[in-house]
Formats: sequence, structure tokens, C-alpha cells
Amino acid sequence: MYQLGGHAHFLSPQDVYTPALPEDMVAYQTEAISDVARVLSRYGDGIAIRIYGDAAKWIIGRGHKVVQEFAKHASIPVLNMEDDMYHPFQALADAQAMRSSIPKLRGKKLVVSYAYSGGLKPLAVPQSEVLIGTQLGMEVVLAHPPGFELEDVILNAAKANADRYGGDFKVVNDMKEAFEGAEVVYPKAWSPKNFFSPHRAELDKQGAMSYQDKYKNWICTQEMMDLTNRAKYMHCGPADRGQEVTDDVIDNENYSLYFEQAEDRLHVQKAVMAMVMGGHPSRRRK
Repeated sequence: MYQLGGHAHFLSPQDVYTPALPEDMVAYQTEAISDVARVLSRYGDGIAIRIYGDAAKWIIGRGHKVVQEFAKHASIPVLNMEDDMYHPFQALADAQAMRSSIPKLRGKKLVVSYAYSGGLKPLAVPQSEVLIGTQLGMEVVLAHPPGFELEDVILNAAKANADRYGGDFKVVNDMKEAFEGAEVVYPKAWSPKNFFSPHRAELDKQGAMSYQDKYKNWICTQEMMDLTNRAKYMHCGPADRGQEVTDDVIDNENYSLYFEQAEDRLHVQKAVMAMVMGGHPSRRRK
């Protein structure tokens, strides 16, 4: 925002009355999102929101519902910086990084694969990656162990994208099988969804941790990269070195796009802000 000549304010829910959905209101602790959105619309030119994990109570889709509630009541643009379903800016940055390295992406094989991590992480990145890959007409392969399925709405949308844009989409449960002949690989951790609401009545973080510990062999190594068609390595960052990926892969300047992706996040976010905000109060809805 500063590079565009503006100013940004960081508002932490811990420092103010927490913006809340109607079903989560608590007197003297929360403030209705409908009110917060309309007040902030009078203060600035855009609202950026990042919410997942503990902030979304590990209820899959709740973070996205919060973003949608802000958008419903705000009269200025609402920018999704990542919720528990989608990470649109990361997908845009990754599309830019891929296009800079492989100008013609249509028909190229993109592998979005689970990779082990000792922490719990949301579904947003892999879900956004299969969506952007299929929108670009790529041959997208989603690879993960049993129990790490993405949300049905995402799988259905990816299949529809593949049909519409001339690519392909399939799911396999073998990392090596997926990597064979790939031109881009995106090994990234996410959590097994069946330990979280609404797929489970009660939150079970420890159960999720124990379950994913069974798959520590899902790691991107040079041996895995040798199975590919001289593929580019990608990760949204921060990567868990030694768990998701080995140092010799992520630091390989010949094929790792890790740092290009990080830089491209800056550029695509500025581009979107410039397009939707514009700095003119007259553009706000009345």
C-alpha cells in the first residue's frame, strides 16, 4: 500500500472489539461485522482480511463466510488475503511466476501435492492452485494420501474448469506417480479435513496431528524432482524445510520459483489494489 502512495492500518481482533458474525455476538467483546464494514468504509478505500485456523475456529468455511459478510456490507473493495477456503492472491502470484518461467502453460502438467508438516494448515492454497491451474488449461494432478481430500465444491469446480478451458484434472494417492513427467510441482502441507467441523462434530487437533504424522515420507526431494520433466518447484512460503521439502530443492536456482513467487505476491496485490481501489471516494457505493 505504501508503494502505491497510500497508508495502511493494521487492526488486530485482540486489540479491538472482535468483528463477529451474528451467531457469535458477545456483549462488550464483539462488534457486528455489518457495523464494522460500514464504519471502515467511511474511513478508507479498501479492507483487506486474512482469517483461517484458530481465528476461524477451525470450522472449514467459517473464515470465508466472514470475508463474504464484510463484502456484503462494505461500500469499498474487500480483499481476501487468505481465508480457510481460498487464497486468491497466492494463485495470481503463482500464475505470474509460472508464466514468467513457462510462457505457454496450456497442456503443461501441474502437480499440486500434499507434503508433510508438523503443523496444522488450511486448505486454501491447494484449493486455489487446482482452480487457477485448471483455469489456465493445464493438466492438473492433485496428489494426497487418503484423508486429505479437498472440499467437494473445489473438486467440482476444477473439473468444470478443465472441461471449459481444455485442460485436465485428476486425483491420485501416490506422490511418485503424480511427479512423473510433471513440468511444475507444488508440494504443500494441508490438514486432514475430517478432524474439523463441519466434517466432524467436535474439533480434534491432536487427532489431525497424529494422522498426518503417518505421512512424513511425503516430502519433495531431489529424487522426486528427478522423476519430473525438468519441473519447476513451487511453494507459497514459508516452507517447512526438512519436512515439506529439502534444502537442495528449495534453494536450487535452476528450477525453484520459491522466491519469485514471494516477489510476485507483492506485484499482483498492488495491481489488484490499483484496479479496484483507485483512491477516488466518488467510486464508493452510496
